[in-house]
Amino acid sequence: MTLLPWVVRSAGLMVWVVLALATVFGGAAPALAQLAPPVGVDQLIFTEQPAVPSPFPGTSYTTPCDPNSFNNCDTLGAVTNLTFGAENNVVLNAVIAAGTRFEPATDLLPPVGLAQQIVFRRNVDADLPDRQLLFFEQTTATPTTLTLAPGQVGGIEEAMLSNIINRGIDNVFNNVPEVAPGGTGQETANNIERIDYIITAPGITVPVADQGNVGFLILERGGNDAFKIAAITALDGNGAPAAYGPLIDIGTGTWGASNDVQVASAVMRWDDQSDSTQPLFRPSHLVGTQAVEGIFFPINSLVTAPDNANPIFGYSLFAVDVNGSGAQLVNFNDTTIFPTNTTGLSAVGGLDLIAGGFGLIRRTGGFSLVKRVTDLLGPATLPDFTQVLGTGSAIDLLRNNNLGQGQITIADPPVQTGNGIEYTIYLTNTDTVSVADVVVCDQIPAGTTFNPDGYGPGLGIEAIASSSPAGPTVTYTSAADGDPGTFFPPGAALPAVCGANQNNGAVVVTVGPVNANQVGLISFQTTVN
Repeated sequence: MTLLPWVVRSAGLMVWVVLALATVFGGAAPALAQLAPPVGVDQLIFTEQPAVPSPFPGTSYTTPCDPNSFNNCDTLGAVTNLTFGAENNVVLNAVIAAGTRFEPATDLLPPVGLAQQIVFRRNVDADLPDRQLLFFEQTTATPTTLTLAPGQVGGIEEAMLSNIINRGIDNVFNNVPEVAPGGTGQETANNIERIDYIITAPGITVPVADQGNVGFLILERGGNDAFKIAAITALDGNGAPAAYGPLIDIGTGTWGASNDVQVASAVMRWDDQSDSTQPLFRPSHLVGTQAVEGIFFPINSLVTAPDNANPIFGYSLFAVDVNGSGAQLVNFNDTTIFPTNTTGLSAVGGLDLIAGGFGLIRRTGGFSLVKRVTDLLGPATLPDFTQVLGTGSAIDLLRNNNLGQGQITIADPPVQTGNGIEYTIYLTNTDTVSVADVVVCDQIPAGTTFNPDGYGPGLGIEAIASSSPAGPTVTYTSAADGDPGTFFPPGAALPAVCGANQNNGAVVVTVGPVNANQVGLISFQTTVN
């Protein structure tokens, strides 16, 4: 059985579905080309875990530091009693976007040993500070005591690959240092020009039909900064990006509205990366409480045909003033494309990346499709089609509504020319939110012919409309005559939802909304050639 999951068409949970079944006969599943916008995150699902305390009494401040944050921090010999890991790490488990849950999809990544990577691309020739910055949630901040809730880390790469979301990077693309003596001491300038999240070769290949369900999560403190993003479509021999999809401009209004995690932060700097004296990161300044907010980028929001049929190798983030495209994005030292005077303003280079947002995630929402063979017409001996096979919440919901019967695969009896096969697609929504505008397309398996009269003259489709409890069966004609079902004959152009045309016809049914805890079905028959 080959079942391609449902695909979100927009943030409003509108759904198009493509199905293919390879059971009685083999056959390739069709592809679906789908474009989608990025989706704001509505809710963060997290746990709090005790951090490992790391005390550093007598820690000096950075130079410069902000005396308005830490009184007299800029005086000679000023120190504070610094503790990392004083309370909890806030660990991200999942997010809700467009009403649906998304969780890490590490099983889709390359095998163990082909690690994910975060690489900060720096212009080391630009005479800019070559430093690292991290902010940590702070719980106590006085001139003599600074306690930070999350644990200590060895660098920004380590922080960004973790799932701990109460720490991150401040003004990650800011290139413009403060000018003494008029500065505030809130120094965040660095030489970072691009951030690469790399999935090592062979990368990942997500079926086109599933590219609305799988993608990348970006989190930010405050949800008020702009940036650009592009998918990495090729790597060079050194494992660095060699080609990109389109460069996409993300405005300040794209972030979601989650307010589950609020972070009052202390910005810490590691000014001299050649100095490994602990603690690496020392206090610079404070930032008031801000919410952690996010954006989900489905893969089909980052690549289009023909790139969407090929592996992708992650994505890169850019400041807003990066002005190139395609191959121009590869050389981050090209100052005509990557300016080195990027400011830390929200609309330019002020992205405050939250750790824990990097990585692949996928939809785990409660709408699903279950496809079965529900009858054979012709063989004298039949398998038991009354069984409800499988486990899980979708199967339980079908079983509770006296639906879900049928076989997943049939090896015996073998079908013969002229035999009939009935397929049934069951729809379930175990979620707490409605799914709107569901359209199902199932292409007719090779080696069979659609039966336009399976349920009466001219009645080729049987259905139960979305309901709870399950409603009565109804029939649809095979013609495009206004009812929800239509059969597209071989050779006819198919709706875009059907994907690559297998040239054997398709059943397309406009289901409409499927509300919480509703079920339904679509059945049709074919004849063995």
